[in-house]
This record gives sequence, structure tokens and C-alpha cells, in this order.
Amino acid sequence: MRLASDARSIARDLSRLTPDWRNPERYFETRDDLRHRLQRLANQLENTRG
Repeated sequence: MRLASDARSIARDLSRLTPDWRNPERYFETRDDLRHRLQRLANQLENTRG
């Protein structure tokens, strides 16, 4: 199932999230990207159940 695969991908990326001391902004950019991906996934889940 695509949604389960997306959730696993986000979880994997989240587990790898660490500060980048050479480019501190990258941490926040990646964090925000993960947040957006989770929000899209939640919206998809709501749409498939409705």
C-alpha cells in the first residue's frame, strides 16, 4: 500500500534527522519538509476514509 510505504519513508527520514553543523539551516529545512510530508499523508488518509 502506498500510504504505508510513505509513512515508513517519513519515519526512516525522521530517525536520520540530525543537526548539520556545516549548514545549520538544513536541519530546519528537512524538519519542515518532513512536517509537510506528514500533513499530506494525513490528508490522504482522511480522504481515503471519507
